[in-house]
Amino acid sequence: MNQTEELIIKKASSLNGYITIQDCELLGIHKNVVFNMSKNNLLTRMASGIYALTQTIPDELFILHLRFPSLVFSHETALYYLGYSDQVPFQYSVTVPNGFHSVALKDYIVIQQKTDFIEQGKIEVETECKNKIPVYCIERTLCDLLHKPSNLDLERFIPAFKKYISSKERDNIKLLDFAKKLRVEKKIRTYMEVSL
Repeated sequence: MNQTEELIIKKASSLNGYITIQDCELLGIHKNVVFNMSKNNLLTRMASGIYALTQTIPDELFILHLRFPSLVFSHETALYYLGYSDQVPFQYSVTVPNGFHSVALKDYIVIQQKTDFIEQGKIEVETECKNKIPVYCIERTLCDLLHKPSNLDLERFIPAFKKYISSKERDNIKLLDFAKKLRVEKKIRTYMEVSL
């Protein structure tokens, strides 16, 4: 293994085993070095432009985040990763900027959002593999779930809402602020009245 390959391995180790072509370019390393390392089984190709050390356990959501940095995990997926649902979603939900399309997201529930609103309420949580991914905070998530009532799963929403209302971290002002922005204030207030 040469010095350049050692540098890539060291960088990947500092990033929980993952490295992107963009990371390598920032180090001044040509992508062909990464391709050759993959051919020689020093790295494993996880997705377009994303590689990992061979012993790294694949982390689907983290890989998706690396591929599409503007994407935010939302709705039932956020509920699960925030600890407000015990049920792993059948399909992961992601929110992307308006006009964003990718065949790579065909197996996900994709919600498009205005670009200026997509960052609001975004926080980071850890996946099972200890990688950080962006999700929406619980206040925004609850309002997002009410925004499209045709997709609302009450069996997940109601327990999550009750857990939030009884939580010490509850922030009514923040919840109502997101409710106004997503035009679900009346619904949120109704659920608050019933739950309190």
